[in-house]
Amino acid sequence: MKMKFFRMCSTALVLLLGAVIAHAQGFQNESFAPGAGKPELQYHMLVPEGVTITNKKGEVFKAGQIVMVPGSNVTILESAYVKEHMKDPEFQSSFMNEKQYVGIPEERMRDYAIVSVKVPEGVTVEGFGKTIKGPSSVKLIAKKAEMEAMPDDTPAESWSAMGGWGGWNK
Repeated sequence: MKMKFFRMCSTALVLLLGAVIAHAQGFQNESFAPGAGKPELQYHMLVPEGVTITNKKGEVFKAGQIVMVPGSNVTILESAYVKEHMKDPEFQSSFMNEKQYVGIPEERMRDYAIVSVKVPEGVTVEGFGKTIKGPSSVKLIAKKAEMEAMPDDTPAESWSAMGGWGGWNK
């Protein structure tokens, strides 16, 4: 009898864990759907290879480090929109790692997000022979698996002091 009860409890636990994981995955996928970022979230992403970001406080973030930006500064771009605008020199000039985008096979694009992020005054994004200083915006391609969205509990004055770009675990 005890064994039967133990099996039922372990089965229930496995089902509960599966539901929690599936729900969290759905939240993440929903967070990276094309369109404006969700203002109630902050987005964490790896700085792409070859890119350096300097925020308003002078903190420097290099490739492989995690940066966070408020959802109100983020727009996830549609792949079709990006493809259509890739011939526009102005669009290309703000797309930091465009060469990486061009090299990704179409069937793998669902694993990536093309993110446009506002670059406020005092922030600089550099890489691949390009320098973007705020006020402006920058486009980056990032693997969705290396991005995270979570509730934004950072005070507005902190975002302002950092220029909308902060470090994770700095």
